[in-house]
Amino acid sequence: MASFVQVLTMETFEHLGFLVHFSEGTSLSQAATFFANSDPDMPAAPVSAAQVHDWILQNIVSSLEFYTEKSTAKEGSQQIASDLDVTMADANTSHPRNSTTTVANPTFHRNSTFVEGFSKTSVVKHASDVKGNSVKVLNCHDSVIYILAPVKYATVYGCSDTTVVLGAVGKVIKVEHCERVHIIAAAKRICIANCRECIFYLGVNHQPLIVGDNHKLHIAPFNTYYPRLGEHLTQVGVDPSTNKWDQPFVLGVVDPHDSLSHPAGVSDVQAESATCVDPDLFTNFLIPNWFEDEVQEPTKCNPFPLPEIYQASQSKKQAVLEDTKKTIRELQLDENRKKELASALHSQFKDWLYATGNIRQLYCLQGD
Repeated sequence: MASFVQVLTMETFEHLGFLVHFSEGTSLSQAATFFANSDPDMPAAPVSAAQVHDWILQNIVSSLEFYTEKSTAKEGSQQIASDLDVTMADANTSHPRNSTTTVANPTFHRNSTFVEGFSKTSVVKHASDVKGNSVKVLNCHDSVIYILAPVKYATVYGCSDTTVVLGAVGKVIKVEHCERVHIIAAAKRICIANCRECIFYLGVNHQPLIVGDNHKLHIAPFNTYYPRLGEHLTQVGVDPSTNKWDQPFVLGVVDPHDSLSHPAGVSDVQAESATCVDPDLFTNFLIPNWFEDEVQEPTKCNPFPLPEIYQASQSKKQAVLEDTKKTIRELQLDENRKKELASALHSQFKDWLYATGNIRQLYCLQGD
């Protein structure tokens, strides 16, 4: 009985390019030996996944050996762990909980800003608060994190029941091992791995990459703005006219030996993709305008155009709201009844704030 061998084409192989980086101006297929001698006038022959796996593993081992030797050669160097943009090794660092820190990484000669260990609170970081070109949101729970700054790299790891707003990311966002998290992000690329019940509101210039064991993921178009968003997008080179949020690329299969992923006896299970959010359930996310100083040319609306079906749903909701306002204005009520109506509306709104947990966010932000 013939066995099935998985293969990768050159085009598919290139999707690994932002996970495995060699040097500026060199594509992954150029760095690899598989396609080096391919006739430019002929389509390259596919290669086996096993061959690709062995080649990547060999290069990772070689890189780790190189950086280990380089790091140990430095006197007094105590931070030799690789940056999270290459591996997740520093996700378990010993920063104090409820902290934000800036860490210099001698191996990669760049700083990283950590937002780590927050629970039941709100955190706001502006451009002046973020040092270096990388920000990492680690192990935050039941919180709202605003990163309103332009950076090259962003990582969200080990978070649950949290909303994370990432203003403008020029290279790649990595979201790993998160549960019930809402990610609102504008970026060149995003990689999602091993997440459950998360919703991603995306403005991305390249297809979202989904790898590993994911469950019940939802994707939607980008849904927010803040005064400096347009400026930040320009700084990092993200083009708001191009948004491939609804074209996820699912890479690989679920481990057939993982009994938690699927029933025993099932092999080569295709990794789960993401479902588009129903347009009628799509909502805009409002960032309080007291976060920013005055801006000469502020961004006043979502810079990523909404798809027609989502825009139509938003217009319908806006029309219903305007009709409701008009009805209330036209009510023939005396002053006492008007006060009763206003009191009832305020009471309902307050109940909603408590029911959703948003009341805590208001208190936290006003405290800042």
